[in-house]
Amino acid sequence: MSGRRLRPALALLLATAGLGACGGEDAERQADQAYADGRPQEALAAYRDIAGATGGGRIWAKIAAAALRSERLAEATDAYLHLAGEDPTRVREAAAGLQAVARAAERREDRSALQSAVLGLQTLVPEAVPGRYALVLAQRPDVEPDELVLLLPGAIAAAGEQTVVDSLLLRYGRALQVTAGCGQALLQYRAVLRRARDSSLLAQARTSTADCAFGLGRRAQSAGRDDDAALWYAEAARADTAAELGRQALVAFGDIRLRQGDTLAAALAYQAVVSASPPPPDPIGRAAADRLAGIGLTSSTGDTARPSAP
Repeated sequence: MSGRRLRPALALLLATAGLGACGGEDAERQADQAYADGRPQEALAAYRDIAGATGGGRIWAKIAAAALRSERLAEATDAYLHLAGEDPTRVREAAAGLQAVARAAERREDRSALQSAVLGLQTLVPEAVPGRYALVLAQRPDVEPDELVLLLPGAIAAAGEQTVVDSLLLRYGRALQVTAGCGQALLQYRAVLRRARDSSLLAQARTSTADCAFGLGRRAQSAGRDDDAALWYAEAARADTAAELGRQALVAFGDIRLRQGDTLAAALAYQAVVSASPPPPDPIGRAAADRLAGIGLTSSTGDTARPSAP
């Protein structure tokens, strides 16, 4: 096509584009007027059409506001997330909008919409999730441990009932055990053991404490730190001496004390294992009895060990 023939075609193209832009601006003004006149659903439909053609943070902000006012909460959440994605300078505005969606969901008792809004809020500004919303998220069954570590401090602070607090402390400990290790997890398990009144929570906390303390004892022993290992084994045994792991910890504690020359402490540990073992003695109980025999003592059904006959 020659330059002379190209110029009219180009002029027509530019004129058409200008008409399209004017039409889009006019449609947006009409949608704005519908919103101002108290017709948010009409405005929402118009904004949707505009977003399909042009998008942009300004339009997504208007879609979000119209959807929220129309009580289309899931759509409002999606629009606020689009707003943050389209214009990162408006993340705080989008987060404020998601909090408004969450409040509306609370009023309507719409748990699904509440979870979606708070999940979106956590995605945008995880450090700014209010405690009561963190509590909502923390009680979801599918939340990942690293998310829980961020959510649970706020959730625990917002929870009022003791049983709920204790349950969240236990869950916090488990999340820390997976992500940060037993050193931090034990602080939460110990708190549950100190304060809980629910027998089920106490049993779970004892099991988790024994598991963590026993693992830390093994690690310390492998590193040649027998004194530290003995302390960890003692904590594991105190958590639940009658449980299998607690009795294993007592045997390990006795072995360390025996190597250190404290025969009495070793004998008392072995005897405690024998006394706590189910009849007939299981492998752990038999191992403890064999160790008693090895130091010249026989196991008894009471709490003491006595010298074997010459």
